[in-house]
Amino acid sequence: MVRGWIVAALLALVFVMAGCSQKEEPDKAPVPDYTPFLAEQSGELKVIVLAKEKVREETRAVNDMVAAMAGRFMPVIYDVQTEEGKQAAEQLGAGAGAGAESYPMYYLFDHQQLLTQGHDLPQIAQAAMDYTDRLSIGGTGD
Repeated sequence: MVRGWIVAALLALVFVMAGCSQKEEPDKAPVPDYTPFLAEQSGELKVIVLAKEKVREETRAVNDMVAAMAGRFMPVIYDVQTEEGKQAAEQLGAGAGAGAESYPMYYLFDHQQLLTQGHDLPQIAQAAMDYTDRLSIGGTGD
């Protein structure tokens, strides 16, 4: 009887261990190809703006921010209601199910990668200042 309990306990332990060792693969969303949005040279920054409504006001706000920051980044603004804007949103991974409440959306790029993204232009501008300040004190953009 004791031997039966030991065998049952060992079998249960084997099944538990086998279940724990199997790792489920998380659902992996495709990584967007940011190549068309990257800045052209090291040390440059580019802000991609996706706007749906009030595109003129958004353009003015971004241009004012660029002027106030002495050109620390170059903005490119897309109206997601146009074909070009829809394509940019899709490439950036913002196209699926994005409603009017999801815009404007800002993406900050250097010449290699996406640095940050969000809905708050001052936050993006601060990230651009931090990045260029880091470069100016001996950091690298590479």
